[in-house]
Amino acid sequence: MMAQLDRFFHSLWYWLAIVCTGLALEGVALFYQYVLGEPPCVLCIQARFWVLVGMVLALVGLFLRKNRLAAVILQVGIVGALIMLINRSWISVLVERGQYDGQCGMDAGFPDWFALDVWVPQIFEVWTMCGYTPRFVFGLTMGEGLVYGSVILLLVALIGLFFQVRPWFNRRG
Repeated sequence: MMAQLDRFFHSLWYWLAIVCTGLALEGVALFYQYVLGEPPCVLCIQARFWVLVGMVLALVGLFLRKNRLAAVILQVGIVGALIMLINRSWISVLVERGQYDGQCGMDAGFPDWFALDVWVPQIFEVWTMCGYTPRFVFGLTMGEGLVYGSVILLLVALIGLFFQVRPWFNRRG
């Protein structure tokens, strides 16, 4: 079992799975926005950004997966992106429950030199103030579903990180 997991986490399929998962998450968000008419708030846009970061890191991982140091660095980046995704998702849950005291405005927060909301407004433009997230699956709101899903993805990414660094600790000599 460990050998199979080790092969998977070092394979092309692992990095492709991350890209496909990111595409699925972005697809669901865009389906809710354009088909179901649910406007995205700043937290939604920031969550989309962190999913994009994970996808970009995984795309680089597709090409650098045989370089151990690069694979570890990319895997750490994916773990970091997932932690930020959990943070944004958790804040959206707190906002919808009326338990968040911070500001939640209409500015996506991208710097002028990386203005995704201007360059790709179809995906990264804030359309509404924070307040609620739509119903999702199993009676969860989208925010709650994203928290649970992101935690599961973080656990998988941490297992992946374990397998990325494991060869360094298995050396003898």
